[in-house]
Amino acid sequence: MAIQGLLSQSLQRGWRLSLGIGLGLSMLGWAPLASAHPHGWVDISVRGEFDAQGRLEALRQQWRMDPFYSQVVMEELASVDDDSSMAERLDALGGEIRNNLATQHNLTWIDLDNRELAQGEVVDTNTEIDGERLVFEFVLPLAQPVALGGHLLRYRVFDPTYYIEMVHEANADGSQPLPEALTLDRAPPGCTTRIVKAKPDPQKVMEAAMLDKTDTGEPNLGRFFAETGEIRCPG
Repeated sequence: MAIQGLLSQSLQRGWRLSLGIGLGLSMLGWAPLASAHPHGWVDISVRGEFDAQGRLEALRQQWRMDPFYSQVVMEELASVDDDSSMAERLDALGGEIRNNLATQHNLTWIDLDNRELAQGEVVDTNTEIDGERLVFEFVLPLAQPVALGGHLLRYRVFDPTYYIEMVHEANADGSQPLPEALTLDRAPPGCTTRIVKAKPDPQKVMEAAMLDKTDTGEPNLGRFFAETGEIRCPG
């Protein structure tokens, strides 16, 4: 497949993308814009999906890559010299993202009343270009659907290395998340959502600011900067 040739070429050039090794586009490089972490960003939106019994069964996520990185990806995909279509190349890229995310906990941590919930395998992936942004969408099922009545479910989506910042879709100045940043589908009556901004310790902020693109901070540095999505349903 053409995309595999692109992978080999990119690796030979020594390109590196650090979103996961988190995001997992090991075939393509994210060129940093500054010395301090983070070096790029992803705007995320999440939809909690409920089954016919009113249990939460999955989190549908949409990730919009920043314009600079999106441009890099598109230029690389456009340079592939074969007869594959751009749609086929984007599909192959989405498969690479999905497979690499699987080795990194899908960059998503979910808990119910402070008890971590197991995840299923990512399904329903889609990769496309929307304006100037590369968009990756997928469904992350829970290993087992859960009834949320009287409980609090929380999730966080972040790159542990904090090379890439992942934040919910927000208004122009970034002060408030947009209503569509966290929504519910077929939820029982009375369920509510909230997005809680991160409040990292100033020492962690300083630590991240001092990291160069080749440096690695403490394990899971990104968790200190991660927003928390909350879904609560009445008991």
